[in-house]
Amino acid sequence: MSPARDLDGRVVLVTGASRGIGLATARAVADAGGTPVLVARDEDRLRKAAAEVGPSAVALPADVSDSGSVTRLLDAVDTRLGRLDAVVNNAAVAWPHRVEDVTDAQLAAEVGTNLVGPLLVIRAALPLLRRSGGGTIVNVSTESVRDPFPFLALYAATKAGLEVLTEGLARELRGEPVRVCLLVAGRTGGGGFTAHWPADVRREAEAAWDAQGYRARTSGTVAQPPERVAEAVLLMITQPPGSVVDHVSVRAHTGSLLPP
Repeated sequence: MSPARDLDGRVVLVTGASRGIGLATARAVADAGGTPVLVARDEDRLRKAAAEVGPSAVALPADVSDSGSVTRLLDAVDTRLGRLDAVVNNAAVAWPHRVEDVTDAQLAAEVGTNLVGPLLVIRAALPLLRRSGGGTIVNVSTESVRDPFPFLALYAATKAGLEVLTEGLARELRGEPVRVCLLVAGRTGGGGFTAHWPADVRREAEAAWDAQGYRARTSGTVAQPPERVAEAVLLMITQPPGSVVDHVSVRAHTGSLLPP
């Protein structure tokens, strides 16, 4: 997969774009000649990320779990850019916790960001995608759906729901020029996904993972660079009309790509 794939000014909306996979995807879109629309809640961090990507980047702060915020986001895309060619639903949050201990705030945030958020974005984006002649929706999931980690069961459940939503949406849109794709990512470094985790709960969760062998399976002990996942996104959104790469799994191969 080459970063030289040509997007020729096409507009690509990327959620969770202030760091990690989202930021790497925005860079890849810009490098391929597209216009990346970076979306995240933290406005300061988002604008810094857009500045890193370059002059083609557009920063639009939004909370994907809030219907009104998503509506304003897509209205802004329409007003400022006049088109939308692809959506990458990448935003996700999680906390380590036992199912019985999840707080109302954590439950609302994880379900709202990881499952409701993509649905709201898709609902608001579809009219713009159709008006642009079609496009691609990429929903980013995790390989832990197939091997749920203890203390991260809710996170895996929300992503499992996203995968079902992706398949059902693809069937609904069959016959339309809007492609619906699922990207399953293995452990990926550089995103700060665990930065907000409380140290004591994290230690308890990691002890459970090690005791049950979760981090020794698949790519659990090796992190891939986010640029590797961004290359897969680019592959999906640059397919010619009439073709679709609708399911890709990207994870580190045996060996060390980044320190664990």
